[in-house]
Amino acid sequence: MASSAPKGLTREAVLVAAEALVDRDGWRQLTMTALAAKLGIRVPSLYTHVENVEATLGAVQARAHGALANRFLRAAMGKTGESAFRALAEVLRAFAAEHGGLYELAMHQAIDRTAVAAAAEPSGAALVAVIESFGVADPSLDLQMNCLATLHGVIALDRANLFDGTIDVDAAYTRAVTMVVDLLHHTATP
Repeated sequence: MASSAPKGLTREAVLVAAEALVDRDGWRQLTMTALAAKLGIRVPSLYTHVENVEATLGAVQARAHGALANRFLRAAMGKTGESAFRALAEVLRAFAAEHGGLYELAMHQAIDRTAVAAAAEPSGAALVAVIESFGVADPSLDLQMNCLATLHGVIALDRANLFDGTIDVDAAYTRAVTMVVDLLHHTATP
């Protein structure tokens, strides 16, 4: 039977459980009831650690951006130009494959803009550094978003099963990455 006053339960434990549920079931399926059941507690006990489901999703979304940022930074370290961009692209795709629910939440409109902006800042900085390594001076937000949108488009179509085995997804993703690399080469400041 679920306890109403769990000993040792922390905000971190609640968020880790919420991440697991979001990753498994998708962020739209997260409820306080499901979260309490996963933790083996009663719903009221959650409110000591999180305000509500929206605040919980906001925290999980920021954590997903933080996890992706850590991967981006490691992938880009010591690389420039095409090899750096291809490394970021592979990290993005791998994160989506390994953490589909978290990826979907991360790619959704920010729930807690301040927390997401702080967590995503290292990813943005890594992307800017990689774009600049192509010789692009002061990359615009539009250019950064074009790079991300091209990759995300293939990932999203694949996750929605719209390729349905009729298209080689690996080849499609490689072409998308190559298109962005070509764009960045052509955008380089002379």
